[in-house]
Amino acid sequence: MKKMSVSERIKLVLEPKKSGLNARLFVTREDGITVYDSVQNQTTTSVAALVSGVWQASEALMGLVNQNNNVMEFRLGFDTSSEGIYLFPFELEGKRYFLGAIYQDCINPGQLKRKISMIKEEMDSLFAVIPTTTKTKIKNNKTSVGRDGFLFNEISDEEIDRLFGVRGI
Repeated sequence: MKKMSVSERIKLVLEPKKSGLNARLFVTREDGITVYDSVQNQTTTSVAALVSGVWQASEALMGLVNQNNNVMEFRLGFDTSSEGIYLFPFELEGKRYFLGAIYQDCINPGQLKRKISMIKEEMDSLFAVIPTTTKTKIKNNKTSVGRDGFLFNEISDEEIDRLFGVRGI
């Protein structure tokens, strides 16, 4: 089975949802490259670049207020009661992306924002990195379950104690 590209995976999630929203949906990479845009026109490239820039500027300003916040938990809204832009960051394959909506003449922007928020949550859960487990053979032919990617998956507690134990000066 062929592995799907990032843009194909995102399109698979967003295409069925765009008809239920009265908004332009888009996804951009952190560097301002368009990954998905429900309205492909002459503004597509500009929207992606501007979204990346406005998020990075907002992140820098937030750093002045509180440097301990996880920016992945934030959202950015710039709107009136009927039109605006709404942005969320999400992570896919270790890279940051932005999901956004541009809307105008919206009767219920709160409902629209909730739908966008739910799409972001769905993307977070679909694209979450789940550690894989493997069975590894250890001494005396016993099998234990470990995870791929750990540097020291076969080290014992005693070896850790010796490694980090305090020995007099």
